[in-house]
Amino acid sequence: MASTDWLCFSGVEVANAARVHAYAQAGLAPAHASVRDCGCAGLATILGDDPYTLPAGDEAPWYDPAETSSGDFAGFLVLDVEGLDSAPVSRPVTNRLGEGAVIGRRRYGPRTITVTGVLVGRTACAVDYGQRWLASVLQGALACGPGACSGDDLEYMTCCPTEAAAEGQCCPGPCTTMTCGQGVFRTLRDVALLSEPTVQQRIGGCGCCPGELRQIQFQLVAGRPHALRPAVTVAEAVPWPPETPDDECVRWSTDPACLDEAGECAAQLPQPCPLDPNCPPPDLPELPLPNNPCLCEPFTRRQVCVAIPESSAPIWADLVPLLEIYSGSDILRNIRIRFYPNPFGVPYEELDPCAWCSEINISYLPEGARLTMDSTRRTIYVQCPGRADTPAEQIVSGPEGRPLSWPVLECGIPYLACISADSTTIATDATVTVRTIVREI
Repeated sequence: MASTDWLCFSGVEVANAARVHAYAQAGLAPAHASVRDCGCAGLATILGDDPYTLPAGDEAPWYDPAETSSGDFAGFLVLDVEGLDSAPVSRPVTNRLGEGAVIGRRRYGPRTITVTGVLVGRTACAVDYGQRWLASVLQGALACGPGACSGDDLEYMTCCPTEAAAEGQCCPGPCTTMTCGQGVFRTLRDVALLSEPTVQQRIGGCGCCPGELRQIQFQLVAGRPHALRPAVTVAEAVPWPPETPDDECVRWSTDPACLDEAGECAAQLPQPCPLDPNCPPPDLPELPLPNNPCLCEPFTRRQVCVAIPESSAPIWADLVPLLEIYSGSDILRNIRIRFYPNPFGVPYEELDPCAWCSEINISYLPEGARLTMDSTRRTIYVQCPGRADTPAEQIVSGPEGRPLSWPVLECGIPYLACISADSTTIATDATVTVRTIVREI
């Protein structure tokens, strides 16, 4: 069961047990109610908020100087959360004509998250204000940047952090980019409100009582099933190596048997066993395949390789990359990203050049632009100075211009991420940043 102490939705803290307890102790709870401190020890310190005093002084997420009741609201105390432990899984099962059945491919479905909790405030008006504020926050972000319109992030804790985490190993800051790679914080993507907060029970609120507690419940749905650990930076702002004399020399071959890289890799594939020569298989019609006409192989490439260690993920989980490519003071053309399994940790020169497990091609990147490939949201967009984020699907493709297949790094082994581009267009200030994110089910 996930921790009920802290929830953050769409960048807004919606539940914090340490905050609620501190405000209740400061008098923001009804006289007939007692709010006990049963939450994670040191939570306020871990979040960088210690100590909590009052909503106005702490700039609590719901506080509004124009709303008097907001200063009397102590917050939302979560009692129970269902749906965060694991993603629902299903498989199609088709009965055979004979005995048994054919088992289909595993599929992870969306998570339905049910949250039950209590709104705490000094007055009934404060509790009513808190419910309306919470309902507004759960509507999600107003902006529609890349991926924002399909849902928002839900951040939570799997359990109470340890003392080592409280000493700085895992200090994410309130609702900002998490920096702890192996901590207790998790994120679900594409989360949206499924049913609004509804009142289940009212406690207090009688004629002689100054306030009430209000138990509510709401449901969220996560469009992407994986729980994500905080991103870990493997390499940041790594430049391409400088040009060498060999980069300026093009060697031409007139051998008719000469193959390009794709042809050489295809020739290495094992061939099927020969069958009856008098009964060859029928010729299947060629199906049209989408391709990127702007993608071409340059005469020379320069590449930078980044090692992704096996310690980046437990063996029972997988990794997805988050890449940033900055073009610098010149354009970048024919960018190619390849991921190589490297279980023995050998240098790139000793790897089989055909043994990559995923390839991504980007035909063009403008001067001064930053391309971000987010495998958790499966989005690729470009940021140009002074311009809005631009979706970049039209300049991205898979091998030989075919559709892109998103990389997933599995089995808890080391990998090598190699990013190359046309040598003639790589600026001296062009850089590559590689981050990885662990996905859990």
